Amino acid sequence: MRTVAARLSPYLWRRRPINLQPIRFSTSSFGRDEQSIEQEAERKVGWLLKLIFAGTATFIGYQIFPYMDERRMKIVEIGGAQKLLNMLESARDDRTRKEALKALFAISKSDEAAVVLHQAGAISIIKSTLESAEDAEVGTYKSNLLSRFQDLSYDIRS
Repeated sequence: MRTVAARLSPYLWRRRPINLQPIRFSTSSFGRDEQSIEQEAERKVGWLLKLIFAGTATFIGYQIFPYMDERRMKIVEIGGAQKLLNMLESARDDRTRKEALKALFAISKSDEAAVVLHQAGAISIIKSTLESAEDAEVGTYKSNLLSRFQDLSYDIRS
């Protein structure tokens, strides 16, 4: 075993010479400086192009997304308002009532949606909603919705 280890050790533990390149401090390395300056300029131009792209994408996003939000509100106004009112009417627990009132309050912030809610009979449904002693938010959303309809000069006595 020792003989095998003695024969393999020069191959396993052989040291390789290190190649050290001399450092030049003279002005003769001017070509290398030009390359580094050129690489740095390319890097800066790359960042500039990335910033221009990000700015363009942000501008386009601000132009497109408000329209998408208006379209989504139109869809909710057409079919979603009646579904929310039905859910509020048939709700048996406070959490469902609170979520339906919260969604109706969010929808009612636009005047068109408030008109649709009024035509669907939202005032009488909201007034008939039971308030709970455990969840005060139900009463808060209920009063906020009724005050919103009152601000739009709808008769809330019905």
